[in-house]
Amino acid sequence: MTSPKGDPTYIKNKDRYFMQVAEAVAKASTHPTAPGGCVIVRGREIIGDGRSLLTNSKVEVDCLTYAIAASAKAGTNTVGSVIYTTRYPFSSSVFQAHLMGISRIFVLTHEWETYYKDEFRKAARLAREVSISIEPIFFNEDPRFTTNTYDRNIDKEFYPDQNPFETDEYDPTDSAITHGEDTTTI
Repeated sequence: MTSPKGDPTYIKNKDRYFMQVAEAVAKASTHPTAPGGCVIVRGREIIGDGRSLLTNSKVEVDCLTYAIAASAKAGTNTVGSVIYTTRYPFSSSVFQAHLMGISRIFVLTHEWETYYKDEFRKAARLAREVSISIEPIFFNEDPRFTTNTYDRNIDKEFYPDQNPFETDEYDPTDSAITHGEDTTTI
């Protein structure tokens, strides 16, 4: 799909794109059992990124904490931005996101580390308390809910003059209006 008229910075599937960037950042993680990557996005611009770390002294640094600290060190305003992360956040990271004015965290869905189960529950409770939305992103779609791509044999007795699978007047793939885009300006 071409970009909407007059907008060369349009990204068709913004969530998928930024989550793939977070996955690329996760490849540099030094955490051997739970690597993670994170990007902080305002509008369509990445304003911070981070990876999960495990230091020699066995101290864990969450990728969200790293990304928030990196953007704060650069002096970047994070109010109204969104986080894309490959790991579920720790409760301390959720609180840091709240203090920095971030209200949405998108998390890549996968099997969670059982070792961190209690910490993830604490993070979810804190997120509800401070009104931060933690939303999952599914890359592996269930094949039961995908579009049927098989050839359709249309019975002319039931549909003599029309094709029920024909595209309507409104085609969402040809829309010039971008719905769901962040329109806040800073």
